[in-house]
Amino acid sequence: MLAALSISITGIHCRRGLLLAAVGLLSQQAAVGQTVPTTPLTLPQVLEVAQTTYPTLRARQAAVEAAAADVRTTRANYLPQITMQAQALNGTSNQVRGAALGGGAIPISGVRPDFSSQTTWTSQAGLAVEWPVLTFGRYQALVQRANTGVAQAQADYEKELFARQVQVADAYLLALVAQKSVALQAANLKRAQALRTVIRAGALSGIRAGIDSSVTNAETSRAQLQLLTSQQQALQQRVRLAGLLGVPTQAIQLDSMQFYTKLPNTAPAISSDTTRLPPILRAYQQRIRASEAQTNALRMNTRPTLSLVGATWGRGSGIGNRAGENGAFAIDPALSAGIPFKAYNYVLGASLSWNVTELWRTKYATAAQQQRVNQAQAEYAQQTLQLQMERQNAVLQLELARQTTKEAPLQLDAAKRAYVQAKARYDAGLDNLVVLTQAAVVLNRAETDQALAVNNLWRALLLRAATNGSLSVLLDQL
Repeated sequence: MLAALSISITGIHCRRGLLLAAVGLLSQQAAVGQTVPTTPLTLPQVLEVAQTTYPTLRARQAAVEAAAADVRTTRANYLPQITMQAQALNGTSNQVRGAALGGGAIPISGVRPDFSSQTTWTSQAGLAVEWPVLTFGRYQALVQRANTGVAQAQADYEKELFARQVQVADAYLLALVAQKSVALQAANLKRAQALRTVIRAGALSGIRAGIDSSVTNAETSRAQLQLLTSQQQALQQRVRLAGLLGVPTQAIQLDSMQFYTKLPNTAPAISSDTTRLPPILRAYQQRIRASEAQTNALRMNTRPTLSLVGATWGRGSGIGNRAGENGAFAIDPALSAGIPFKAYNYVLGASLSWNVTELWRTKYATAAQQQRVNQAQAEYAQQTLQLQMERQNAVLQLELARQTTKEAPLQLDAAKRAYVQAKARYDAGLDNLVVLTQAAVVLNRAETDQALAVNNLWRALLLRAATNGSLSVLLDQL
């Protein structure tokens, strides 16, 4: 999550290539004849868009809803189980005396002194109720396991959401510095073009040497190439931002807000309270709790279950109730004789069931699950250690960025004065064009470094906020 920021503030001059990656999407869209939104997006708005549109976040939200449904399912499993059945059968009435292991596959029918294939209708309807009123802790353990599943899914969603917010905010800041750089490179090109116009006129009139005109043409082309390169790379930053928002084809306008008008206050970030667990640690913590709940649920499988049971049913048959003189029961094959009920019954009672073999199976299953708990605890410890190192690095990066923002304006002020002086001396014929050209390069570099220093301070503040687990220290200053 935090590695995605990849802030390197220690060498500000090494990042000049990034500042060359600046382009305004307005210029790009105008070139291809497309329409862009007229309202720029602020950083809070961009974070809100990412939260509602990114597919991964929607998937995490669905996982939370599914876990909540699992809780309702677990509770419903321990409600009274009501079974209703009705049947009408036409079959033979043969039966032999003796023991049989009933499995429900072979029906038992009427009694005859002989064997006959004559058929008759029979009917039955019944209602059975079973309610596990006492599970000796199994029900509570399963509900607790389901509830920890909801907490784990919610923690995973919050972790994914926070990681996405950090990535989107970083991409937003990179796109902003590209947008700022496009103006700097355009200004640099405008200076080169103005100087070329003056020197070309002087060369044509014989006041300036012809080589000066050639040099300014080369410098103008170089400025143009810098602008084109920055446009290409800045477009990549916008594509990355749009992809993180889940809308790759959307044209985006950015609102720089206060990012280049004032520096952020870094003191609250350095002294932030870290007692509240960041989302990533809360997610790992919930994994431990979910594993422990699963272990407890497995242990409960060794407990018995006490259920209240009750049933009522009616039977009808086409076989007579009394035997004839020959000892046989009369059989009436008519449907009207077999469908009406002749007898009604009911039973009430309690049932205690205990699967003794679960003692052995649960022993091994619990041992395996305990190792998963140990694994989750080790992963939590590793993530805690990594986060501590990232916090220390973030504090150092923030302090270095703050110092850089103090030095960059001094460089820019000196570069501006040097350019003005070099131009005045060149116009007076006291210096050659090489000195003026070098002063223009130094000015462009100082403008670039100033913009990058300010942007890096905001990104360092974002990195510190990410290690704290909350972006409020950044968003509260906007």
